[in-house]
This record gives sequence, C-alpha cells and structure tokens, in this order.
Amino acid sequence: MAKFFTIASGSSGNSSFVGASGEGILIDCGISCKGITSGLKERGIDPDSLSGIIITHEHIDHVRGLAVFLSHHKVPLYASAPVLRYLGANGLVPFNAVLNEIDEHGQLIGNMLVKPFKTSHDSVGSLGYSIITPDEHRISICTDTGYITEEAREHLLGSEAVLIESNYDSGMLEFGKYPYHLKRRIKGPTGHLSNTDCAAFLPELVKSGTTHIILGHLSKENNTPEVALQTCLAELSVAGMAQNRDYVMFAAPRSELSENILL
Repeated sequence: MAKFFTIASGSSGNSSFVGASGEGILIDCGISCKGITSGLKERGIDPDSLSGIIITHEHIDHVRGLAVFLSHHKVPLYASAPVLRYLGANGLVPFNAVLNEIDEHGQLIGNMLVKPFKTSHDSVGSLGYSIITPDEHRISICTDTGYITEEAREHLLGSEAVLIESNYDSGMLEFGKYPYHLKRRIKGPTGHLSNTDCAAFLPELVKSGTTHIILGHLSKENNTPEVALQTCLAELSVAGMAQNRDYVMFAAPRSELSENILL
C-alpha cells in the first residue's frame, strides 16, 4: 500500500510525504523542523526512518526548515546539482549533510524509484517528481511552474495521485494589491500555474488514469481553496467527469495535515 499526504502546502511553506512498505520520502522542508516532525509523528512516522528528502527547488518556502531538520535527523538529501550548490553556498544545509545529485534518469531512494522532471520556474534548477512504489503505484508532485512543460506532462500522465499547483486566480491577482512587477513574474512562463491553467490540464490527467488530485501551493493573497476547487470542478464537469465517480479532488490545507491518500 502507498500513502501520500501533505504536511503543509501554500505560498508560505510546503512539505509532503510519500510512503510504502514501511519506508518514506519527504518532499521539501518549507516549514519549521518542529512543524515537519510533529506532522510526521502525528501520522506515526519516525523522522529518523526516512529514506531520503527530495527538494524541488531552493526558494525559502521549500527549504525553510531544512538546515535544522538535517542537523537533528541524518537523512540523505537529493536535488538537482544547481540547487545543491545553492543550498551549500548559502548555509541552508549543515556542513556534514549527505548531499546527492538526483539521477535524471531515475533514483532509487529506499524502496521507491524517484523520477525527476524539469519545471518552468525562476529557480536555479527546479524539479517535479514522480515516485513509483514497490507495488507500482505512481504519485507525482508538480508545483512552482509557469506552465505544464512537455516533460512534466509525460511524467504526470498515468500517475494515480498528483499534487499539482493551482496557485492563483487571475482576477484576484489582477485586481489585488501586488505591485506590477510581482504580478508579471507570477503570471509569466517561469512563475506559477493559475487555477485556469491547472484546470485545463486536469481532464487529460483523469483520462490517463489519475484518480486522486490534490490542488497545492495556493496563494494566500490571490486564491482561496473554494475558488481553486470551483474552477477545476467546472472544467472537469464540462469534460463529462464527476467528483467521487471519476476522481477525488481536494485543496491541500495551508498549514495542517491533509487527509491520507491510500493507494
């Protein structure tokens, strides 16, 4: 059995967990070490039992608690080479941390095969990940991307569960308080995925066999879970697909554990 849940998901901090056959991988450490360890322990997971940590990219909402977590728990860290260099050069990992450049063709971490793919984000080397468990369940994570790249599409299609970015509502961003340069960055091809763009991809995802959709990395200022869900549900309805029949979808909580997804 495979298990997936988010510990936190939003513009202020991100971390999630994939587990199978008694082993587990943490994806991102964007909240405090205390918050991560508390979340894991609440689900009966010993932080020291993790097979590894994979980092999507170096922005603070994905690595905020990483240095403290690694100073308390000797867990191998995996990321793209540019991200590892950045983390080391900026004191975001302890000096004795075990850093591993993730193999672009796939990396066995514990009992799970992790396949990275590039996302389109203003990072030194941002990645999404598909994680394949020993019983061949595939869970994929794609946040922080201006659009769904062809490489991302290839990895996401066929995944049973997908955590996908639904960062902002276009109207809320356009008429919100952000300065023009920040709005332009968010809407740009290396920014974030809007509710509308996320929704447009979901029918293709469900047709490929995805049964669980988690909308993640929602903006606190330019989105709400209700707006994101309504946008995505409407697009899927137009495609003839219904919640709780063809798929299950929810928005990941900003600072609380999500429900467990069991496959």
